[in-house]
Amino acid sequence: MNFDFHQLALELERAHSRRIALRPVALSDAWPLYHASRNPLFNQHLLWSQPEAERDVLDRMSVIVEAARKGRLAGISAVVKETGDWISLFRFLPHATRPGAVEMGIWTHDRFWHGRYSLELGRLCVSAAFALSNVDMLIGAASPENKPSCQLMRLCGLHPLDLVLRDHEAGHKVLLEEFGITRAEWQARHRSAFDTVPQRAWPAPASAPAAAAAPMAPPQEMAAAAVSAAAATSALATLSAANAQGLTLGTGEMAQ
Repeated sequence: MNFDFHQLALELERAHSRRIALRPVALSDAWPLYHASRNPLFNQHLLWSQPEAERDVLDRMSVIVEAARKGRLAGISAVVKETGDWISLFRFLPHATRPGAVEMGIWTHDRFWHGRYSLELGRLCVSAAFALSNVDMLIGAASPENKPSCQLMRLCGLHPLDLVLRDHEAGHKVLLEEFGITRAEWQARHRSAFDTVPQRAWPAPASAPAAAAAPMAPPQEMAAAAVSAAAATSALATLSAANAQGLTLGTGEMAQ
């Protein structure tokens, strides 16, 4: 699809809400994600199984970071403003079957499953994506059995679309329900759910002042300078003659 995910990520870096700030996804996010996956409920409704070791999550995060750098998706980590604690990984990527639509995915640390952090983050990212880019439609998908995720998407303004089958990494099919919201639907119900850090206006570099003309030296100094120049010319001639004979003066070494 013809969508600038890299630009979207740059714009989202400046978006924030009451408790949440956004930053680019990083490989170091693999460690909090791995610890979140120690909760068996974390992977219950995902399309990948609980990782056995940190290395598994590092490999997964490496793929995400590399895809984000190449502009194939926008990966954003949500953190607590006050402490910088990692809350969630939020991803925007091309939808597999709907041209022009962008699919959203969210993995939230179990420490933030309560307190309405996911709702605050969902509204922040949906509102910022429409306001700061030209995306036409956002889609999310969740298992119909995952009632909290389905309710989260409804609260973020998305409505049910279709039931679809997706491939689980373990090889079996998983039934998911897709939810969507178009730009027109968002505009009709728009309530700003985020703020942005203002762009800093960098001052233009000041032009260097013209160098002041050096005062003319007195006649006595000009005469001394002329004598020094003549002496230097004579020394240079001596050095050139010595080099012609295979010697380098002043180093004590024989030229080879």
